[in-house]
Amino acid sequence: MHVKSSTFSTGPLPLVVEPEDVATPSARSLVAWIGGNAPWLGAELLIHGGILLRGFAVHESTDFQQVAQALVPELKPYVEGQSPRTKVTDRVYTSTAYPPQFSITLHNELSYAKEPPRWLLFHCHTPCPVGGETAICDVRRVYEKVRPDVRSRFETKGVKYVKNMHGGAPGGFGKSWMDHFETSDRKEVESYLAANGIRYEWLRNGALRTISIRPGVVKHPVTKETHWFNQANLWHISNFEPRRREQLMRLCGEEKLPTHAYFGDATVIRDEELDLVRKVMWANAISFRWQRGDVLLLDNYLVAHGRNPYEGPRKILVAMG
Repeated sequence: MHVKSSTFSTGPLPLVVEPEDVATPSARSLVAWIGGNAPWLGAELLIHGGILLRGFAVHESTDFQQVAQALVPELKPYVEGQSPRTKVTDRVYTSTAYPPQFSITLHNELSYAKEPPRWLLFHCHTPCPVGGETAICDVRRVYEKVRPDVRSRFETKGVKYVKNMHGGAPGGFGKSWMDHFETSDRKEVESYLAANGIRYEWLRNGALRTISIRPGVVKHPVTKETHWFNQANLWHISNFEPRRREQLMRLCGEEKLPTHAYFGDATVIRDEELDLVRKVMWANAISFRWQRGDVLLLDNYLVAHGRNPYEGPRKILVAMG
């Protein structure tokens, strides 16, 4: 199988890899090609941050899992993940379930975890007719363009993430702790939290509060480039539209919000600081129309992702490793 590579007019992200053959190559052919071109793919990913495999017959979740495991042999479960998802196969999930009329803020997956996934994979099963693009953004550029005084505070202080997870009670906000950690065994959860440096407290009605302090800026493990890497802009209450924000503050109070973020020294991150971060990220984001069968591989340390609003049916699958 022969392929060709190119980029969109919007810039180097992502690199688009397509078959030169007239017939559509099968998922099995793609898996074989990946096996023979892994070093090239790895080198290109460090340059571009993302690779879009387009024009291959990757139609079902089983096809996607085969391709994903060819690219990233050890896929990870979505443990500690904040977003509501449905598990499709052992290591494949639906993308974030969030009202279609809203965008999803750009972020690096699980950047609040001790060991975030290095790679993130998306698969377009059903492209929607209007909107729904997965926006992507090179966080090396974000680090360069965030105002120096704001960047310095994140770089020196880090981010304190506070999460409140209900214990399965009806009407609880967000995901339960059982969904977050994919287990109902408290001892297993406590072992995970201790191993990952996360403080915790069991609350009334079986709820769980966790507190972790993570970097706001990191160096890439291979290229050693410094880049923006945190989810304060997504966890902070200012991420919600005003009506939802007011409702959550009234019902929960700041201490019991499902998620919230502070600087690592527990000082307040001002709304305007995070508004600036979001503005920079969206100004440097690119979006492209999904096509059925697309597989997008991202270096999760180099590229943040989000979602544009949409109308109609849409099914995007996700795996990580």
